[in-house]
Amino acid sequence: MVALECNNVNMRQADGGKQDGRTRNAQINRERVYAAAIKVFASRGYDAATMDEIAAEAGVVRRTAFNHFPAKSDIATEWAVRVGEAVFALVCDVGHIASAAGRVRAYFHELALRAERDWDETRQMTTGLLRGHGAPAHRSQLSAELRDWLLASQRERPGNGPAPAADPALTVDVLYDVFQGAVVRRLSQEAPPRGALTAEVDAAIALVLAGFASGAGYPGASGVQPHNNLLD
Repeated sequence: MVALECNNVNMRQADGGKQDGRTRNAQINRERVYAAAIKVFASRGYDAATMDEIAAEAGVVRRTAFNHFPAKSDIATEWAVRVGEAVFALVCDVGHIASAAGRVRAYFHELALRAERDWDETRQMTTGLLRGHGAPAHRSQLSAELRDWLLASQRERPGNGPAPAADPALTVDVLYDVFQGAVVRRLSQEAPPRGALTAEVDAAIALVLAGFASGAGYPGASGVQPHNNLLD
């Protein structure tokens, strides 16, 4: 059995013992702005909410709000980071998940459950991510950990593992796309999915992991030849 490690992926919290008063005050203000944004987005909707309203709700001046979050979409990115870190920590704390692939499945399963539980918040923040630009920051911070779990799953089955060409980093991107696609397709639904989202994510994640484990479709896998032009 391959030992599974969970490294500390929380990049946002500094050592409290080394913080001066100014740093602590800045973190307090950041938390106030973040909490206020969650509340304002819930009541007004992401698109209608303004940074002025968020600053007023937080009890800070407009400049302070913009110092911490230069754009509304930055608040959505912060939310994605926090949710990803919280779910990652939860999965790491569950001792009975013995396999690396099981941890990957559990991670996306818990993400889906949390999305359903906090559906209105998920809808507003996902809208914010779509209004922003680039991939959510939690990919870069957590992708390495998930990639390592996939690499560990290869070592767990040395005789039946995926072909060497199977790319764990690319697989992690596909896994995130599967989850986010399932959420985005439901953004127009005000009512919580109530199990439908989690069921879809579970099935799709299992399918991707099965493909990764078999190496099917990768150049060099049994019976698969690389093509420069798929139309040839």
